[in-house]
Amino acid sequence: MMEIEQIRDQVAENRELEKQLTKRNEQYVFDLKKALIAANLSEIDLAKELNVILPELVNGQRTGQTARQLFGTVTERSDLIINKPKSQKESSLKEMWLDNSLLLFVFLTFMAGVIPMFSKTPANSQNQGLLTILVASISGGYAFYLIYKFVYRFDRPGADQTGRPGALKSMFIMVAILLVWITIFMFAGLIPPSINITLSNVAYIVLAAAVFLVRYLIKKKFGIRGSILTR
Repeated sequence: MMEIEQIRDQVAENRELEKQLTKRNEQYVFDLKKALIAANLSEIDLAKELNVILPELVNGQRTGQTARQLFGTVTERSDLIINKPKSQKESSLKEMWLDNSLLLFVFLTFMAGVIPMFSKTPANSQNQGLLTILVASISGGYAFYLIYKFVYRFDRPGADQTGRPGALKSMFIMVAILLVWITIFMFAGLIPPSINITLSNVAYIVLAAAVFLVRYLIKKKFGIRGSILTR
């Protein structure tokens, strides 16, 4: 219901803006609408696109800019609108948390298997316990979700900038969250070996590969978008 009212407002605004166009720009908009309708663009999407173009067009007229100078030819603009890539759906907290945790688990288990191979210290004293890695992955997955929520989500194209923190505050937020995660990681390393089992180097590497495959299949099936590799 809210979106329908918003579309109606956009349509009304578009009509008012079209009245302010020069004859040349008016013809451009007419031809553009004709091309988009012929391409089966819905009325809702047409209203949204015009609501982006018309304000810029009216403002451009004041400095002598034409529609073609601002948006290219009608064919170029219509192709750009019609072939616009679909926006990715925003993943939920649980989805991002899961993806982040799996990615961290892959990284930590791989490192737990590889690092001891290049160390002179006996492997048993170098390997992280499996429970330690699990706790670090789950807590780290949530930590990186929080960093995305409070800092990185504002960098997404078209993101609402309301409440965006400044550079110093963003740095403080990230450092604070990472320090809490590192502290949890350190305490997880104190879990008694009796319940914190250690695997062989090869077993850790194989486990990392298996979980990487699981993560890939989950992302492919559900279109989950994590936040560790997101800016």
